[in-house]
Amino acid sequence: MKNDRRFAAVLLLLISISVPATAEVITLTPDTFSDKIKEKDTAWFVKFCVPWCKHCKNLGTLWDDLGKAMEGEDEIEIGEVDCSVSKPVCTKVGIHSYPTFKLFYDGEEFAKYQGKRDVESLKAFALEEAEKAAEKSQLDTDKEL
Repeated sequence: MKNDRRFAAVLLLLISISVPATAEVITLTPDTFSDKIKEKDTAWFVKFCVPWCKHCKNLGTLWDDLGKAMEGEDEIEIGEVDCSVSKPVCTKVGIHSYPTFKLFYDGEEFAKYQGKRDVESLKAFALEEAEKAAEKSQLDTDKEL
């Protein structure tokens, strides 16, 4: 009985170690970008980057860490676009330097992030701007009625 409990505990430990925690970062492509950022009542905070950019490389796991920190925020999605393979997307939204961080709401660019590059600052920006975007959208809807 004691060995069974030990075996179960070791098995559980091995499973938790071997299954990496998944960050909630969604890779967007030319096929998915437009549809995703148009999702109703959802803000998309998107990182635009290229693999050869030293500034992008210096971010390390920051974007994945932000994705994990934003888990549970139902109306905010964290996305990323690799501009080396998704040039049409990057051209369409005016990306000229890397990395670039933009927040989209209801299919429109709402804000560009230019602050500190740490999880706390990025999360605060995403939450604030998503709330502003939702309020603006609601006001626009109310005007139409």
